[in-house]
Amino acid sequence: MKKTTKYIALIVLTLTLFTGCEKWLDVNTNPNAIVDSPAITESTYLIGIEAEWAEKAVIMHPWWNAMSDMLLWYSIQQSTPRSFIINPAYGNVIWNSYSGSLKHALALYDKAKVNGNFHYQGIGGVIAAWHWYLIADLYDKAPLEQAMKGDEFRYPDVATQAEIYAHANDLLVEAIALFNGPSGPRKPGADDYILKGVIAKWTRLAYSIQARQAMRLTYAEGTTPTAQADIVLGLLPNALLADEFVGWVHGADQPNWSWIWTHGQLYDYSGEGMTPNIFLVDLMNAVADPRRPKMFTEAEQGGYKGLVAGAMFAAGDKPSRYSNTFANQRYPDMIMNGYEMLFLKAEAYALKGDYPNCKIALDAAIRADMLYHGVLEADIVTYLAQPGLVVPTNVEGAQKLVVEQKYIALVYETYESYFDFIRTGYPEFDFDNSIQNVANSNTFPRRYMYPLAEMDKNPYIKAIGQPDYLVRGTSWDRKSFPWRP
Repeated sequence: MKKTTKYIALIVLTLTLFTGCEKWLDVNTNPNAIVDSPAITESTYLIGIEAEWAEKAVIMHPWWNAMSDMLLWYSIQQSTPRSFIINPAYGNVIWNSYSGSLKHALALYDKAKVNGNFHYQGIGGVIAAWHWYLIADLYDKAPLEQAMKGDEFRYPDVATQAEIYAHANDLLVEAIALFNGPSGPRKPGADDYILKGVIAKWTRLAYSIQARQAMRLTYAEGTTPTAQADIVLGLLPNALLADEFVGWVHGADQPNWSWIWTHGQLYDYSGEGMTPNIFLVDLMNAVADPRRPKMFTEAEQGGYKGLVAGAMFAAGDKPSRYSNTFANQRYPDMIMNGYEMLFLKAEAYALKGDYPNCKIALDAAIRADMLYHGVLEADIVTYLAQPGLVVPTNVEGAQKLVVEQKYIALVYETYESYFDFIRTGYPEFDFDNSIQNVANSNTFPRRYMYPLAEMDKNPYIKAIGQPDYLVRGTSWDRKSFPWRP
């Protein structure tokens, strides 16, 4: 609530500044005739929309029993064991995009289209596309734009995941075309807090989202892993560069603290900062990962040690904590980064059985992430040369290595590790070893349930019914696992 209030206040303040004092003193203005003032421009909208977007990108990370727990990044000591049982209220903040960040992105798109401000229109389209893909990946079937037209469509139709994907992709294709054309009367600049009005970066982001979602369909019906790999490889030359990232960078002032800091590190039950899960730390210990001193404090008995979720450490055996130089007030709300593109490239080559190129791309991805965290070049070279980083010469082994390394690189950054596990089965999470008395040993929830309000009022949603979220996720969740033929 605090974050939402902050963003609303930011939007209201921006509107006030852009409207101008003379508007408030105009006695000929009818206060009961509320209209979209010419002073409320695309520029006025943009920063508030970007703030909402960044919030949606990380909002499910730090909550109790949320993605950080499911992904075994985080362990609350001496707590109620994780059950992986969710209810229809879980994830409502994402569904509420229909009345919040998604709706506002489309309002920006529509306003810019009417005004001929084509680069703003493209930006609105990219942000909306990102939302559509997330809704499709978490809910499978969901309404499209009828859901934002109020009483005109009280019971909006439900689109399939494929239809939502197609709609989002059309927005991205259009955005790329708009970015390659004239801006129109207005063009983004300082009002674009995330990418500073650099349209070339917005273009690369559009291609990057396309590549991410193409990989999502690796095992979808009607395609093949190699076909999707070819699509991904065709998109990546135009995607984000290795050292680029898209996200909301926070200041160190209290009202602008990072989500991860405010709702995770600062309010961790230990009082000393978040405690990493034993799975993550053991995975990194196995390959002497040089990012450990960047991410964690040393354990009381030396080295780096995680904790089984729900357990209590013995006296004198305190585990590591997430370092305050890692998960700090300025930790960005990350939407996408360039080294994710390199991991996609590595996996695409793995799916095609091109293991030498897989190794080249994987090394480049790991290097880019380590440089981001300030790891020394000599340590990077040593890390990449070890036997544990040799790419196996079989598809499953190569995919497993790539996704494991991607998982380490994306800690507290995006939702991709959540979707990667559902899609590929990697990393091979050991829930029994990592969570005390876990109720489900096989998987965390593979999709979200529909909100009760939707089940009650929309007959199209009610006809679908609530899913068995521990068995299958959305339509692309089709890969066989040992526990699920």
